[in-house]
Amino acid sequence: MGNSNYLKDDFYQHLKGDEELFGKIITSNGKYFFVWDYVNQEHLWISGSVLKKLGFKSEPPENDLTTWKSRLKFTLAPNDTLQGNPSKKEITLENSQKITIKATANLFYIRNQEKEILRVLGVLEKNWFKDASGAKISKKNKFEKTLQESQNRFKFISENISDGIYIIENDQLVFASKAYLKMMDLSEEQKQQSHKKDMFCMVHPDDLEMVKGAIYGAAENKQPSVKYIFRCLTGKGEYKWREDIMNIHYDASGKAFRAITIARDITQEKIEKIESIKKQESIDLQNQLLIKLYSNVMDNALENKIKEVTILAAKGLTIDRASFWEIKNEELICKNLFDKIEEVHSSDAILDVRTIPKYISALNNKTAFTTDEMYTDQDTIELIDNYLRPLGVTDMLDVPIRANGKFYGVLCCEHRDNPRVWSENDISFARALADYLSLALEEDSRKQAEIKLNENQEKLKFIAENTSDGILVFESNAMTYVSPAYSKFSGYSEEYMQNLSLENIFSLVHPEDRERLRIIIYSNLGKQKQNFSYEYRFKGSDGEYQWREDSANVIYKPDGMYSKYILISRDITERKKTERQLIESEQQLRLITENTSDGVLVIENGKLSYVSPSYVKLLNYPKEVYLNFTPEDVYSRFHPDDIVTVQPFIQECLARHLKEFKYEFRFRASDGEYHWREDSANVIYDENGKYSKYIVVTRDISARKEAEKEKNRLFQITEKQNEKLINFTHIVSHDIRSHTSNLSMILDLFEETTDPQEQKEYFSMLKQSTDKLSDTIFFLNETVAIQSGEKGKKVRLNLKKEIEKAILGINAIIKTNKVRLKINIEDHLEIEGTQSYLESIIFNLLTNAIKYKSPERDPVIKIKAGKIAEEIKLSVQDNGLGIDLETNKDKIFGMYKTFHGNPDAVGLGLFMMKNHIESMGGSIDVESEVGVGTTFNLYFI
Repeated sequence: MGNSNYLKDDFYQHLKGDEELFGKIITSNGKYFFVWDYVNQEHLWISGSVLKKLGFKSEPPENDLTTWKSRLKFTLAPNDTLQGNPSKKEITLENSQKITIKATANLFYIRNQEKEILRVLGVLEKNWFKDASGAKISKKNKFEKTLQESQNRFKFISENISDGIYIIENDQLVFASKAYLKMMDLSEEQKQQSHKKDMFCMVHPDDLEMVKGAIYGAAENKQPSVKYIFRCLTGKGEYKWREDIMNIHYDASGKAFRAITIARDITQEKIEKIESIKKQESIDLQNQLLIKLYSNVMDNALENKIKEVTILAAKGLTIDRASFWEIKNEELICKNLFDKIEEVHSSDAILDVRTIPKYISALNNKTAFTTDEMYTDQDTIELIDNYLRPLGVTDMLDVPIRANGKFYGVLCCEHRDNPRVWSENDISFARALADYLSLALEEDSRKQAEIKLNENQEKLKFIAENTSDGILVFESNAMTYVSPAYSKFSGYSEEYMQNLSLENIFSLVHPEDRERLRIIIYSNLGKQKQNFSYEYRFKGSDGEYQWREDSANVIYKPDGMYSKYILISRDITERKKTERQLIESEQQLRLITENTSDGVLVIENGKLSYVSPSYVKLLNYPKEVYLNFTPEDVYSRFHPDDIVTVQPFIQECLARHLKEFKYEFRFRASDGEYHWREDSANVIYDENGKYSKYIVVTRDISARKEAEKEKNRLFQITEKQNEKLINFTHIVSHDIRSHTSNLSMILDLFEETTDPQEQKEYFSMLKQSTDKLSDTIFFLNETVAIQSGEKGKKVRLNLKKEIEKAILGINAIIKTNKVRLKINIEDHLEIEGTQSYLESIIFNLLTNAIKYKSPERDPVIKIKAGKIAEEIKLSVQDNGLGIDLETNKDKIFGMYKTFHGNPDAVGLGLFMMKNHIESMGGSIDVESEVGVGTTFNLYFI
């Protein structure tokens, strides 16, 4: 029946999934059955007992598909339909002598997902068969038949299903399939011995109560089946995990008398699940250790932090040894090795880096180095004899440590004994520990630097108090130290100097040097240069200017700002006098020897033939160097941005045989700095049109270029001032208009009433509004002072008080429009800003909320504020008309933009609010829904 195995497998897979069908087959007549292909109308499989009764041989070649298809016939009664499941039908079969035999069968239908019949399982009733002549079977044969049925019960299942099956009747094991015996590693002899014992003795002790509870509980509740998972003892003395599905049959009195069980080996599934749980437990442990490590903010010494990391590495990776090594002076030095078995730390090992170059290179080029083949891996082969083999290391996970941008050392995680495969979580955990070490090393380096700095400061103080040069120290834009020598030659006391602001100090610089000095200092600070110097004239206490040469030494913070600015100042007044005399002498000499102060250069035959002294001084190249220059050498010193335009221009002029032309460019001096030059070229050509002499008069125009740059800067400043003036004009117009509108409304109300009490109330409101108008004019004057540079400092403002004062200024508008205000702001909440700007913002928010109220409801304005991170957030929410943000999102804060068609709307309020908040360093955004309302969110620094 080999050709039909795939059919049986398919059939039994279906049978396993349908416990009800399985039970009906077992309890009916599991010996005589057939499977019919309903789609192709042919037999797929007939049990050996049916074949034998029909006179066919039960062994090949007759027992195969060819025989069934060609010699067996199966028909239903005429006009019979396949309804019900199961259904009892009369069928006809044809025996080996082609005699038609009628029989009654219970038909079970196997359907697809669309409920279409695919196959028919027929189980014949016990009295179906007759002999070949049609005579009834004798009582003896019936007895033999019953005995045969008992012996062959479920044989087809046990021989063809991969899961084990066993049957217990009246507390006795009556059947066990071969698959079950194989699963449980039991021989026939062992099966007989085990059957004499209580079957529960094979259950693991930890699972026994659960299994008994499941089985007895199902029997007590008359459940047809029950499923349970447990560990079962095999014939080899080992436990296997099983999943059993037990079908329970009950007699007429409801007592359970038979249990048919399908047992499946799920040991591998359980092992995988246990491994998964262990893996997750390992991840959880590693995460807990990292949280503990990184949450420990105690200022431990570096040595203690290294110890803690090695302990956690051993614990989190479940290894015996973890260590930290530092690379120093061609040596790999063990700073701490933790042995978890001995629970001791050591630090006595040293390896020569020069003997392990491959290992060091592999570490330096990877974020983590892992290998489980260390004795063949080329990167670790250098460590075998002097490290790995003596220590019995089998697997390693090494992570490089980098601190301050350099390869500093390595965290070594070593496993011994059984082979180990490092998981991604293990690697991530080790890298996190390495990152912590990197941070600890950088922090320790910073602390050591601070200690050294403090020592240096003490030395500096000693030098400053005993040198003739003056010393100044600036920290956070304030002078923190003035040496006695500086105080002496400047004539100012130390206390007086320390109270000067930076602007006060610059005011003591000679006007001709002041801006140049600013540029030099701030340019070098912007480039984070640590050392630079400059010369300038400084006014002493006697009003006289002295020439100073300052050498600056600067220490910067990580954010690029300086933390210390140390200045060594030397009086060079006498030297400057000498230099001035020398310059005057050189100028007289130049006038005699040269006709111009500009540099002169002559090129002949592709080489420089003459360089004037002024030209040599211009860029500080030695004359001998100039005379060896070729035109290519000259071009190579052009600024990269200028060479692409100037060189083609010169070549074009020469091609056109122009005798005179000019060009400007930057030329690199000997110190590497570029200088602006203006060259006037005079060219002499030979008879062939080739230039024979190229004479250049060059002029340094760096100062002119700087002046043009300054001019552009001043122009930009002027533009910004004009913009501020326009904004201020709008503020005056808008804010005063709000107050006058309120005053006008109060006067109208005053005139409309004759009630003295109301007139008194309106008069009080009128007084409050005029007071607020006076305040507004005062703060507008303050704004003018700020814009003009007279005042540049912001002030601390109590947010709640400012809002309450603004409300008083429009109380008539609020009362007339029946506005309900809900304010939720802490009393002590303060912001830093300009009072006039804040008042203007609040006026705009409140008047807009009232102006654009909904006609369907009274206006409600909610004002709340609180601190979020480093900012103060102020929210003003109304229930008015709302704004269509999809349409107006990009122009919501634009100048002269209106959104509701009000005739008195100007379109400046939101524009001014945005300018005001941004001028104070803050920001604004809006949330709105048409018909619901609008919320403006303001953020103050």
